[in-house]
Amino acid sequence: MKNLFDIAGDLANIPFQGNHPQPFSSHYSRPQFYKLLYHCKRHNYIEIKKINNQNSIVLTNKAHIKIIDKITDTIKSDGKLRFISYDIPEQLKTARNQFRRTIKKLGFIQIQKSLWVCHKNVGELVEMAAYEYKVEKYVAYIVSEKSDIDGLIQKKLSKMKNKH
Repeated sequence: MKNLFDIAGDLANIPFQGNHPQPFSSHYSRPQFYKLLYHCKRHNYIEIKKINNQNSIVLTNKAHIKIIDKITDTIKSDGKLRFISYDIPEQLKTARNQFRRTIKKLGFIQIQKSLWVCHKNVGELVEMAAYEYKVEKYVAYIVSEKSDIDGLIQKKLSKMKNKH
C-alpha cells in the first residue's frame, strides 16, 4: 500500500462535488484516482464521513497502523519511558501477534517476557493498535520518568541502536 502514505496528507483536502470526490493531484488520472479510492475504501483504509456538513475522507486505524513506521520516525524522545505490559489470551493469538509486530514497529523493545519499553511518546498509536486488534482490555500502558531498571533499559536500547 505504498500509495497510501504518499497521498495520506492530501486525503483530508480532497474537494467533493456532491457525493463524488474530485482528483486533487495531477499525479493521477481520474480513473486511477477512483481506483485508488475504491481500493482504499474496500480494504478499510479510509472512510467517508460528514464533517461540518461536508463529506471528508478520513484515514482509519488500519491505515494508520499500515503507515505506523513512517509516523513514528517523526516522533522524538522526550526523556520519558513508555512501558507496555500485556496478557492477551491464547484464543486471541493472531491479534496478539499483530499487536506485538505493531509495537515493535513503534520502537518498543522487550525487557521481560511481558514488559516492553520505548522512549517516544506513542501512546495514541498504542491505543489505536490495541483497539484495531480488539485487545485493549488486555494491555497496560505506563509512562515513567524513572525506573529501577534504567540500566537494563539503556543497555538494551544501545544494543538496538548498534544493530541499525
